[in-house]
Amino acid sequence: MAPAEGQAASAASGPVTFTYDPHRYRFDVMVPGVVGAIAIPVALVMIASRVLVPIALLVLVVGVYTVFNTFVAKCYPRVVTLSDEALTLESFGRRDVYPIAEIIRMPVRENGQVRSAYIRVNGGGILRGRYFVGCGDMYTPDGERGEALYQFFLDTEARLDPDNIRVRARRAEARKLEDAEKPTAAPTGRRHRRKKRH
Repeated sequence: MAPAEGQAASAASGPVTFTYDPHRYRFDVMVPGVVGAIAIPVALVMIASRVLVPIALLVLVVGVYTVFNTFVAKCYPRVVTLSDEALTLESFGRRDVYPIAEIIRMPVRENGQVRSAYIRVNGGGILRGRYFVGCGDMYTPDGERGEALYQFFLDTEARLDPDNIRVRARRAEARKLEDAEKPTAAPTGRRHRRKKRH
């Protein structure tokens, strides 16, 4: 059985927990958050001292954005639990629980190469509902990667908004791949065709 099939079966039979690899989470989420927090006062001092003000303003904006998303809005979940009843995302002590039946919108912007997804649950908000989920770096307790979680996001968007331009593009891409994998008939040479006519 392929790993993705195994994960899907697990999700159907009970809750499945996906946890971000601790090493990757440290460098992908925590280090940028801490650097952003350090950058804010440094940028303010540079602005007050009129030193490289345009660069300081850029650093300030990036620092505030990073700190806000990481520690205030908690957009980078470390643990995601998926069941037939609910989607739960946990980050820095906060648990956001969304009953599946109450999810009416889930726009997804995905990066298929690294299996990451930016999702907005029911449209999202400034403080809650927006998440950058690194499915490719998340694992179940059995060591399976978060492919089933990534597929859940794509399938949910397709189910709730089938006419979305991204959903249509994914369907077209899937059809292309299916057509490319179909065996093609061997070309028939001219001599062979002549023999068949005689």
